[in-house]
Amino acid sequence: MSSSVIGRALPRIEGESKVTGASVYSADVTRPGTLWSGYLRSPYPHARIVRIDTSRALKLPGIKAIVTGQDVSPKLEGCVLRDKPVLAQDRVRYIGEKVAALAAVTKDDIEEALDLIEVEYEELPAVFDPLEAMKPDAPILHPDYASYQGINKDESWRNVRSAERSSKGDIDRGFAESDRIFEHTFRTQSVHQGFVEPRAGVLEIDAQGRVAIWQCHQAPFLIRTWLAAHADLPEEMVVVNPVSTGGSFGGKQGSEDIICTYYLARASGRPVKYVESYSEELQDGQPRHSAVVTLRTGVKNDGRMWAWDGRVFYNGGAYGARTPRNGMNGTFCMAGSYRTPHVRMVGYIVYTNQVPSGYFRAPGELQTLFAAESHVDMMAKELRMDPLEFRLLNALREGDTKPTGKPLSDPCGVEVLERLGKLFKRRKPGVESATDGRRLLVGRGFSLGDRHIGSGESSAKLFLEADGSLRLATAVRDVGVGAYTMHRQVVAEVLGVEPEAVAVAVGGTDTGPYDEGVRGQRGTHIEGQAVERATHALIEELKQRAAGHWEVEKERVRWERGRAWLAGPKKRSLTLRDIARLSANGLPTGFGHCKGGEPHVYAFQAMMAEVEVDQETGQVTVRSLNLAHDVTRIINPLIYQGQIEGAVMQGFGFTLSEQLGLEDGRVTTLSFGDYKIPTFRDIPALTTSRVQAKEGPGPFGAKAVAECGIGLVAPAVANAVCDATGVRITELPITPEKILKGLAASRGR
Repeated sequence: MSSSVIGRALPRIEGESKVTGASVYSADVTRPGTLWSGYLRSPYPHARIVRIDTSRALKLPGIKAIVTGQDVSPKLEGCVLRDKPVLAQDRVRYIGEKVAALAAVTKDDIEEALDLIEVEYEELPAVFDPLEAMKPDAPILHPDYASYQGINKDESWRNVRSAERSSKGDIDRGFAESDRIFEHTFRTQSVHQGFVEPRAGVLEIDAQGRVAIWQCHQAPFLIRTWLAAHADLPEEMVVVNPVSTGGSFGGKQGSEDIICTYYLARASGRPVKYVESYSEELQDGQPRHSAVVTLRTGVKNDGRMWAWDGRVFYNGGAYGARTPRNGMNGTFCMAGSYRTPHVRMVGYIVYTNQVPSGYFRAPGELQTLFAAESHVDMMAKELRMDPLEFRLLNALREGDTKPTGKPLSDPCGVEVLERLGKLFKRRKPGVESATDGRRLLVGRGFSLGDRHIGSGESSAKLFLEADGSLRLATAVRDVGVGAYTMHRQVVAEVLGVEPEAVAVAVGGTDTGPYDEGVRGQRGTHIEGQAVERATHALIEELKQRAAGHWEVEKERVRWERGRAWLAGPKKRSLTLRDIARLSANGLPTGFGHCKGGEPHVYAFQAMMAEVEVDQETGQVTVRSLNLAHDVTRIINPLIYQGQIEGAVMQGFGFTLSEQLGLEDGRVTTLSFGDYKIPTFRDIPALTTSRVQAKEGPGPFGAKAVAECGIGLVAPAVANAVCDATGVRITELPITPEKILKGLAASRGR
């Protein structure tokens, strides 16, 4: 091999098939006799179901099955917290909740049948704001909450689904010892993941009752587990087949859709396919939680943060079934990346009568980082300190613990801030004149953050083929992270071969090794470690085969540059092809498994935004975003940079334009024409600067980057807008109307 494979900007393995249209997605799969599915949905945010009559709809010749809540198991479903019926049974809790499922020959048959199903509802009081839902007089949305199965449940507050708590030091003492105390409240909106492919799936039951599934989902083995448990099937009777996934960002999780499809397939005796329209996706997806964040911080006269008390109230919507945890890591970002000795952080997820919220890249963190880093700037202004210097004074250092009290290894918060400080000299905000005579207010803003590196479980198998090539067997679903390409590079680097010698074979749950699912940056960290371990296991087997051929002890054999070598006066070696030819009793394989907890290493990053604000219209234009972050060894620079840019652009949309419109629980943005995702014309210049870190938990010490940068855009831009205009935005998104209102208020003062 001519040079290291790690660090090469290799193109994505699946790239060509995607751009040519050869990739097979769930919607492309059709089995003989496949029916279409559709749903009757609730028009009310909260109501009791008095009566459902499907008799008229069932008379239509194109309708082959209709199931309601009375036709399915009463078991509740959910990733972790089981709190949701597959179809509404005694009541509905949000507009868009599935009340009946239909299987038909055509989609037109479904539309006709929906008008013929009669449902009588008795409306109930509804609540949409998490703070209102916690009040003593709010309606109780889940009277049977105490009986639900799941972890991290909380019964201390009305309608609170879960609570996360963390603290260190003595918060009361900290505030008593503080010289200045600051308190601010912030709000963030609900946003959709915006993946191109809406949720889709196909399910077929054969004559023996075996279930075959093709579904766009992040975790095929979990689909198998959930469906088998709900339908009382042995897991080996459920096979989830591999298909391409058109993006996810955390939004393609949960079991409700495929369980509904199972009941339709069982009732009709035919395969059933569902492909949601984007209106359905927006109405009944898994959007990022909106949130209310209140922060109270005590500071010493010299600027040292001394006490930090934070509370966040996430709007969980009607159910928690769609989230892989019944809690939110973003709670623990509320105190920022600072060395405050006395900290208390509490995060609540609250039931309300709107679409259930779900996970979206860096779940819960965008909300709390926006609040924390805006809060830091507001404190710096009151203390008459430079916001960058204020952060440098308080940033975590070696020997500190996180605000949660957890140990910390190799923190680079100071280094990333200093890198931005060197690149961009501080200057006062100014007024510029555009070529058309407009007056532009210009400002800069900073933000600092760190990101944990997630835990999980995965396995991989590596096979030597008869021709000396290699086959990496995996069940990982690459939802856009470039996992297959990076994993091939890991194999090639460890073995000392060219990456073209390694083929990646993606299997289903019947042939692929177990994988918990790609999320939380696990494609590099957890899945990557499993692949690395499988490769080392294969090398040990290859050395054993070579030692047997040479009739020596294995310890005398070493593996270098894609060959087994025998030390001695006459150097001898065997290639992979040689060993394959010698393996008459079966070709060697290697198995790797990784089940990892969260390491003490965090990824640190800082951002600087430069904006211009039109004084007459309030329009914000982001001139540039500049990200400094720590890195160890980069496996694939092309994928690495793509992950950073994609994350930053999603943060950009969250900051300025994206918002899932909700009015009394009804989603009002039911198309991408209404839901404003930024386009290429909106995207600002982005520069990234790397700070060398020492430790990383992935293969070759790599650090994950998929969720870095996304949470820093909103506070950096909000701080820049305030730097330019003096207007402090505390509720996202940042709109011209809010800025004009703030400018008018300042003129009035």
